[in-house]
Amino acid sequence: MSKVILTMDDIPAGNTKTIIDYFTEKKLPAVMFVVGEQAAEDMDTLVYAINHGIILGNHTYTHPFFSEISYEECVEEIEKTEEVLTKAYEMAGTERPVKLFRFPYIDKGGEKYDIIQAYLKEHGFKRIDDSGVLAEGYKKDGHNRGCDTACSFDCQEYNISSGQITFEEVMRRIAEGDEGGTNMTTDPGVNIMLIHSHDHTEAAVPEYYRIMIDSMLDKGVEFIKPEFI
Repeated sequence: MSKVILTMDDIPAGNTKTIIDYFTEKKLPAVMFVVGEQAAEDMDTLVYAINHGIILGNHTYTHPFFSEISYEECVEEIEKTEEVLTKAYEMAGTERPVKLFRFPYIDKGGEKYDIIQAYLKEHGFKRIDDSGVLAEGYKKDGHNRGCDTACSFDCQEYNISSGQITFEEVMRRIAEGDEGGTNMTTDPGVNIMLIHSHDHTEAAVPEYYRIMIDSMLDKGVEFIKPEFI
């Protein structure tokens, strides 16, 4: 049986609470990565997520390419969102279980990679335990090191509204595997799945997340609780 760790980027959006309700309905453990600028205008959704058992991670404040900004700007992006997350957990009256970080676009800063990783380690960031991930591309790209959480399967559904991919192609990739041969429905190891909370995707394909995940559940995929290292 294939095992998947469910992660979602770019919350909060207009459809985030509905997605959380679906995760709750299906008893799916999940990590949601927060864009601080969006969250500052919608703290209620962050509290809603925490109260429904979602673990929140840091996805920067304005979602920039880290290779295109200075180290100081990278740190500011992280720390401003840390302030938002600290406030959200305080509002929810819940102790924050772990500090997680995901780079926007999985752009790890280029030549700044080492100093950013040193910063993350110094400030207590962990990554999702990926010891069960067997995807060759994941390891080849070095995602199994460092203090950030990447993914082993990007659903790419965020490209539907721009016409870069069709929903049928998204569903085919989920069923048959991605270009690198990673298949969340048949791989013997664990996969870290990346999906997004986007209103433009919702407008193009209502309840896209439900259709995608239900198809995986129908194939016997087990969504497992993440651990951290």
